[in-house]
Amino acid sequence: MNIGIIGLGFMGVTHIAGYAKIPGVRVSAVCTENPAVLAGDLSKIGGNIKVDASLVDISSAKKYSQWQELIADTAVDAVDICLPTDLHPAVATAALAAGKHVLCEKPMALTEADCERMIEAANQAKRVLMIGQVLRFWPEYLVLQEFGASKEYGAVRSATFLRQCGLPDWSRWLPVEARSGGATFDLLIHDIDQALLLCGMPDRVAAKKLGDGDGIMATLIYPGGPEVRIQGGWFQPGMPLKMTFQAVAERGQMDFLPDGLFLSDAKGQKVKLELTGPDGYQAEAAYFIECCRDDKEPLRCTPRASAQAVQVALRLKQSRSLNGEQIKC
Repeated sequence: MNIGIIGLGFMGVTHIAGYAKIPGVRVSAVCTENPAVLAGDLSKIGGNIKVDASLVDISSAKKYSQWQELIADTAVDAVDICLPTDLHPAVATAALAAGKHVLCEKPMALTEADCERMIEAANQAKRVLMIGQVLRFWPEYLVLQEFGASKEYGAVRSATFLRQCGLPDWSRWLPVEARSGGATFDLLIHDIDQALLLCGMPDRVAAKKLGDGDGIMATLIYPGGPEVRIQGGWFQPGMPLKMTFQAVAERGQMDFLPDGLFLSDAKGQKVKLELTGPDGYQAEAAYFIECCRDDKEPLRCTPRASAQAVQVALRLKQSRSLNGEQIKC
């Protein structure tokens, strides 16, 4: 299966590394406006997660400087969009109309209307559209979802998600809110999506500004519970990426901390869970390929669910601008 990557920044090269581990898949075309990167110089690409450079080889791929040219390439079966968020709707809808399957990086779009445009385009084209909510494939978060869904420890009573890092100074467009949506969209969309997967859509949300950077302290409000909080954002440059969660159920608790994933039972016995399996990006890419090959809806990561995460992110930003006023979802 031939994949075309549009956008060769941090996420683009991360996705290339993921595809490199999947049999029968080839990155046959790449697109970026940066001539140095097209020539193979990836030295200035930065990010907050280390990528194995040995898995990033674009030497045999066709090179395009305009995304329209890559979409017109008849040899490309599926397009992977790793562009600034404000470009997602136009490129995704064009690729779908051209008969390509589409994996689009998160967040899906910056408005609810654009999310609907993308969903409708996929329905019209009868092609797979999936958004890269990679935590749905991340080992620790897979265990979290099983913890909630199995009910082995009872219903989840509270959940807290934290995600923070330094202002992404490796990127020119990410700090521009009109392009990325800011930290609530680009960074915390992961945790919003996980909260919705674990607890469903809230009735209301409330949020306040956190710290001196682009931070937020948010509450998702469910009548009768559970209590769900999301906190974090972009802060001083150089701050390393930190992501944790805690989920408390009736008879147990799960904590994802910097030193591992831990499960505690009602008796207070705490064990560290040892996880195996592929990294989240490889698993995400493999699932997308499976959906394309089998022509099936990506039920593990539907575009509708990704659109709901955008909806909640918009409400959180609105509440933060109103200093914590509760907003109906």
